[in-house]
Amino acid sequence: MRRMPLIMALLLSVSLVSAANWTVIDPVQKTLENGQSLDLGVAGPGQKIAILSNRESGELSKNAANPSEALWDRAVVENLPAGWTTEPSKLYETPFQTFVTISPAAADGEYAFSILTADEYDGLTPVTVNARVRVSRDVLAASLSQARESSGVLQPAFFYLTLSNTGSASDIFEVIPQGLPAKWSERRRVFVPHNAAVTLSYPVTATEGGSYPFSFNVTSLSSPLIQQRVAAHLDARTSIWNDAKAASHGLALFPFISQPLYALIGALSNWR
Repeated sequence: MRRMPLIMALLLSVSLVSAANWTVIDPVQKTLENGQSLDLGVAGPGQKIAILSNRESGELSKNAANPSEALWDRAVVENLPAGWTTEPSKLYETPFQTFVTISPAAADGEYAFSILTADEYDGLTPVTVNARVRVSRDVLAASLSQARESSGVLQPAFFYLTLSNTGSASDIFEVIPQGLPAKWSERRRVFVPHNAAVTLSYPVTATEGGSYPFSFNVTSLSSPLIQQRVAAHLDARTSIWNDAKAASHGLALFPFISQPLYALIGALSNWR
């Protein structure tokens, strides 16, 4: 009797000692077997969590003509809390993308549901994991590198606003300055990935001199319950010094021949 090739023996031994598993790669990374738990972290009301996972099962196919690893064909969500919605992954996509949207009315607390893997051709026993999410409105932080800025009249003052998304769901946030004339600034929408931060360079241009307290109001497009307010202050004055500081940001109307001079003035005005 001919001996089984080494690679066949190794594959067979793996299939005999290990059960089928499912590997999640985002927003957390974990390999799970049937009945195990998956902690997806924290997310806010109304937010959509994208769960990315691999097709590989860690088991040999029972139906393939040649030895090969069995692949999952889809990942779906069941037993969601009331008011929550889901989108199953597409068949055979790599990686799977399964979505869970939290109810906009969800109160803070921990919620549970099930995620199932499905296989059509390789003879796998489905894997079911027990997923949980902590719902909290406190998934957004906002801060300014410097809360008070000054500039000349008709010259932009630049505020550097950092938005930190501390949750497991990527989101779009709307930034609205409040307390200033509407023509001095504009609202912006910013995409912030989950567990990440984005810094905006936000110009505010005053048309009249004065001292102006205002705020940056930041709200999630997923839910108005997710919001932050950051106090700021603009001093707008007519002076050679403020005009020089503004020159460091560039002024498009200056003649080309004068640009090196204004660049030098701007650099000197911002030197410490």
